[in-house]
Amino acid sequence: MTDQDFDPSERAFYYARVLEIPTPPWYLYDAFRFGVEIPESAPTSKQERAFTSTIWYTPN
Repeated sequence: MTDQDFDPSERAFYYARVLEIPTPPWYLYDAFRFGVEIPESAPTSKQERAFTSTIWYTPN
């Protein structure tokens, strides 16, 4: 990605954000393994997120 407003004479900070592909939660694996039903209201997938530490830019 590119920061269209980047000015090399000004301080700035950035971070990266990552989204995981949706995956089944642990209880869905257990339900399949043990042959039990899960409640209708239980989600059948989740999507985790990750963020990097702040990336600081300081002009020379």
